[in-house]
Amino acid sequence: MPTLEETLKRLAVTFTVKDIMISQAALVTAVGESEAAEISRQHPDFTVIPIRTNGKLNGYFERDSGVTRAIRLDDLISDGTSLLDIVEIFETRQFSFVLSHQQIAGYIHFSDLNHHLVKLTFYVILQALERRALSLIQVEETDAKEYLRASLDRRRFDSICGQYERDGDSARCFFNYLNISDVLKLAVSAGKIQMATEVINASKEIRNGAAHPSENIVANYESVKKLGIVGRACLRILANI
Repeated sequence: MPTLEETLKRLAVTFTVKDIMISQAALVTAVGESEAAEISRQHPDFTVIPIRTNGKLNGYFERDSGVTRAIRLDDLISDGTSLLDIVEIFETRQFSFVLSHQQIAGYIHFSDLNHHLVKLTFYVILQALERRALSLIQVEETDAKEYLRASLDRRRFDSICGQYERDGDSARCFFNYLNISDVLKLAVSAGKIQMATEVINASKEIRNGAAHPSENIVANYESVKKLGIVGRACLRILANI
């Protein structure tokens, strides 16, 4: 059975931009600047309208600026770019065209980070971090209740106790009722890891979004930076533990 580290490496190599991009054949495109502006008005949710010349993509019309631009080298990324790397790329730009075999094969927008493969990648990373952090909190099960009473704020502790008591005979160890935010805060408090409170809170938010098919992990462009910060923090901690 592969370890969590091996699983993360497989995710980084196996899933790439080509798995989540919009293929060039499926793009809504125009054949000139005037047509691109009209199509953009018809599709106000699209950030750009790619432009074809002689059947090939060579430019695009930007909805927000109303400007037509040629596709430049800075607009291109390889189809082998990993899903983790594309998050960092989107921290400095909102979209890219995807290059495959020296031809533009597709297009990717930051909203594509809500694709289920990206969500799966972050779910696995955060699951690995939670499990690793929990393993660092060395407390006997018989001492768990008192440890949590002393370590958590009163409202959170009372909530966990309520859940434990409601489960009655089916209740398990108190640690089973902790969420990822609880675990990471306890590990920080114990001096086992270093992670800022805002990053812990963002990790919980992203984990919840990744776990539910109907939810997103990127609500807007500002969310991309948060996703990148969480991803880097998780990989840093996992590499150093």
